[in-house]
Amino acid sequence: MHVKLYKRAQEFGDFVNTVLKEEGIVKTITLQVTDDCNLACTYCYQICKGHRVMDIETAKKFIDLLFTGDKGFDDYLDIKHLPGVILEFIGGEPMLAVDLMDEIIDYFQEKTLTGDMKYKDRWMVSITSNGTIYTPKVKAFLKKHEHHLSYTVTIDGNKELHDSCRKFPDGRGSYDLAIKPALDMLKTDRNFGSKITISHENLPYLYDAVLNMIELGYRDIYANCVFEDVWQEGDEKIFYRELKKIADLMIREKLYEKIYVSLFEEYFFQPMGEDDNENWCGGTGKMLAIDPDGKLFPCLRYMESSVGDKYPPFTIGDIKNGIGKRPLEQSRIKCMNCITRRSQSTDECYNCPVAKGCAWCSAGNYTCYGTPDKRTTFICRMHKARALANAYYFNHLYRAEGMKERIKCNLDADFVKNILSLD
Repeated sequence: MHVKLYKRAQEFGDFVNTVLKEEGIVKTITLQVTDDCNLACTYCYQICKGHRVMDIETAKKFIDLLFTGDKGFDDYLDIKHLPGVILEFIGGEPMLAVDLMDEIIDYFQEKTLTGDMKYKDRWMVSITSNGTIYTPKVKAFLKKHEHHLSYTVTIDGNKELHDSCRKFPDGRGSYDLAIKPALDMLKTDRNFGSKITISHENLPYLYDAVLNMIELGYRDIYANCVFEDVWQEGDEKIFYRELKKIADLMIREKLYEKIYVSLFEEYFFQPMGEDDNENWCGGTGKMLAIDPDGKLFPCLRYMESSVGDKYPPFTIGDIKNGIGKRPLEQSRIKCMNCITRRSQSTDECYNCPVAKGCAWCSAGNYTCYGTPDKRTTFICRMHKARALANAYYFNHLYRAEGMKERIKCNLDADFVKNILSLD
């Protein structure tokens, strides 16, 4: 790095990074304990939520297969050489099934102590919650599993931004409830994160949102734009304006020395070479997910609750028969194994001058086009606006630090002129 930038290594990150460095790939195993949710967030990608809850026997059978590798689990996950796992609990809202999660974690931990597994202490639990269910039972659950738990409450920055999208079905905002567990967790030294989801509706509040997160005491602030087709003409200008204001704040107050904001990345926004041909998304064989009925998927977003009615759920197996036992499941796995950055990208995307750091979702591809091997580009203008804002941020930061280095902006001049016309 050219400048000493702050990025705290939390315990959860330490676990993943250490195992990755020493032994290889850590797999994320997702259990959708329920597809029910008490909120109706406007940008939620789960467009077909229901009221299903996984039963404990389904969960136990799933975990047993994670240990034995039977029914195609070893072929898909390479369990024999798997150095560690992340158990991800998700909904809907997972805290609606807190008793079930508690029982699942206890069962998994018991298996690690009795089974001949390479990763007896190489496992973590990841839970993302909307924070509105914070009962004494939930608090006891978080305390009980704190040494293996990464717990994230989704706070979209400040009350105005949060309540514009994260609402109850009757239209009430959820910020006042969600902020309570967030503030409690910030007082501890537990693994606690944040995630601001940026959509068209809340985009104008982004600066105020990040400022509020800083004032609340967050030191690691993660934010991302949604991948779906929600962006409107001119949103890229608003995004740049908000990022520029955040950049000025970070430099003026020297916050970069103690706070990490994921919207700024020093080594993104460059062209990518032909040898950099991997798929960005992990939902093509690097994860495994199970829904409440015991059906198996490459990730949560291929499930019925996310895909909707346009295309069938992208199942690759089920808890009874295993993974890849039917011709359709085998063809889907084969398809995922063949996906590269080149195979799914247009020439414009593949040769983009700011391709590095541009994210996409393979399940989002499937939901939109019926195949994970055709890349959606709804986020394109927002990524380019972020690229321009990053050039602004780091070049001003280098000057403030008295350094000669500069980041070149590789964007088309007409796009830059259009963005800057806002000022």
